[in-house]
Amino acid sequence: MRRYMLVLLALGFVFMADAQKRKLVYGYLKDSVTNAPIVLASVRNINTSTTVMTNNTGRFAIEVAENQILSFAAVGYFFDTLQYNNTYTLQDTLHPLLVPLARDLGNVTVTTRGMSRYQLDSMERRKDFLQDIVNYTIPTVSQANSGAGIALNLDRFSRHEKNKRRAMQFYETNEKEAYINYRFNTSLVQSLTGFKDEKLHLFIQRHRPSHEWLRKHVTEEDIHYYINEQLKLFSKQK
Repeated sequence: MRRYMLVLLALGFVFMADAQKRKLVYGYLKDSVTNAPIVLASVRNINTSTTVMTNNTGRFAIEVAENQILSFAAVGYFFDTLQYNNTYTLQDTLHPLLVPLARDLGNVTVTTRGMSRYQLDSMERRKDFLQDIVNYTIPTVSQANSGAGIALNLDRFSRHEKNKRRAMQFYETNEKEAYINYRFNTSLVQSLTGFKDEKLHLFIQRHRPSHEWLRKHVTEEDIHYYINEQLKLFSKQK
């Protein structure tokens, strides 16, 4: 797999001044195996930190300028990226694909070894990411300096420290997006709001909680209360 090599080759563009003119670009995000639309996945402009969600047909619209980078994250899939260069600027519509992870359990929590679906997916993505970036055989962990646990072994990145930091920052940003999607998932929001299709898409995109808030509010009761409060705000909006 080489889906992450773009990160090392093109992340230099991320920190350039945003002097280019952005335009609204449309696309459809689909499963690379089944070609089915991926609903309510995150599409993020890495340069501008703007995130939009795909709708019930996998469609999205996001502002992007030439050479900026879009990243894609969804529950049950590997991350992927697209650099909006000459290959894509002449296209009317983008058609990115995401590769599914080995499991397909839906937005549910599994009890294997006490780990959630998100944790299992995250482990698989991390393994793939680190192997792809540095072409290094796992294990990816070593004894922590404190002796209190394990830590990522980053010594092998020393030749390209700057790229390593950028790549890891990219990865962690996408993991945050995946965590939000896991906690603030379609099934849960739909069950509490009764919304479907475009109304569901609009509510999730407009009232999506932050990663920081979710990490501080870890119970199902917290997220239920949050959705109910946001539903009151949503009903007041035009």
